[in-house]
Amino acid sequence: MTEPIQPHDRFFRSAFSKRETVEDIVFSNLPEIAAHLMPGTFENTDETFVNEELRKYVSDMLYRAKLRDGEDAYIYILFEHKSRPEPQVAFDLLRYMVRIWERFRDEGTEGRFPHIIPIVFYHGKEEWKVGTNFASLFQRIEGLGDYVPSFTYCLYDLSRYDEEQIRGAILSRALLLLMKHIYREDFGDRFVRICGLLGTLGEKRDVLDFLQTAVEYVLAATERITEEQLREGVKKALPSSGDEIMPTLYEQILERGREEGLERGREEGLERGIGKGRMEGLREAILLGLELKFGDPGLSLAPLVEKIDTVERMKEIKNMLRKAETLDQVKSLL
Repeated sequence: MTEPIQPHDRFFRSAFSKRETVEDIVFSNLPEIAAHLMPGTFENTDETFVNEELRKYVSDMLYRAKLRDGEDAYIYILFEHKSRPEPQVAFDLLRYMVRIWERFRDEGTEGRFPHIIPIVFYHGKEEWKVGTNFASLFQRIEGLGDYVPSFTYCLYDLSRYDEEQIRGAILSRALLLLMKHIYREDFGDRFVRICGLLGTLGEKRDVLDFLQTAVEYVLAATERITEEQLREGVKKALPSSGDEIMPTLYEQILERGREEGLERGREEGLERGIGKGRMEGLREAILLGLELKFGDPGLSLAPLVEKIDTVERMKEIKNMLRKAETLDQVKSLL
């Protein structure tokens, strides 16, 4: 299935764009950083320094905050999507940090440069054993140490922590646990357990918002979950309405896929023609809907969906998919 947006990047940007969530994660799990920061001062700058191509592997977020002494500082968060550690992440961080300082200088702001606290979130399969100081990228030569730039980034390697060691509010813990376990073979069972944690929250609107993003992330990022586990998880997260909510989630995710496909279609239209871009958007929405509603059997129809060559037929199938109760009903149109 073609991915309209890299799933880890989409999930990270959605979850970490919320000021309350990031502040809760930092103050609950990174005491060495929290000790220098003033609670309640986090502000999302909505800036990114990672280009579109690199977002397949890494995402970033820049926050402004106040230090305990009242000075402004930045918290630069880099989320590594790779399943293995990146040895030169310190070099990437330095490049992005320099761009922040360059902007500060170009704006003509008086005073010293603001502190930037770099944090790397990592959820890969292998433990991060790479040195966290920029100087570790250089060969040590006696007498030259003073001429090598040196800074350390804060590493939050989710693979190192047991579930009980991941702290914070329920939604914060749920998103960290989701990222921690996404590559595991038993992810389906763990997803159900994470949803059980959400079920204790009691705030239906917050849970539903989180589930919409989480389910979309899970469907795009892993195949290690069954439709039954997905439904069981939603029911545990919303004990009183899970069965009724599941179709709603499906509709919302399908609609988002359609809208993003059309938006990308408009962009692609400049080079490939608007009609073709719109076709690809509808095709991706249909494939996403088949996977969510019917699981792997639904995706078995992908070759037939790929052969559809008109927007009108795409729309007809998409509308049928909303109403269909069996896979044969969809297949009859293909």
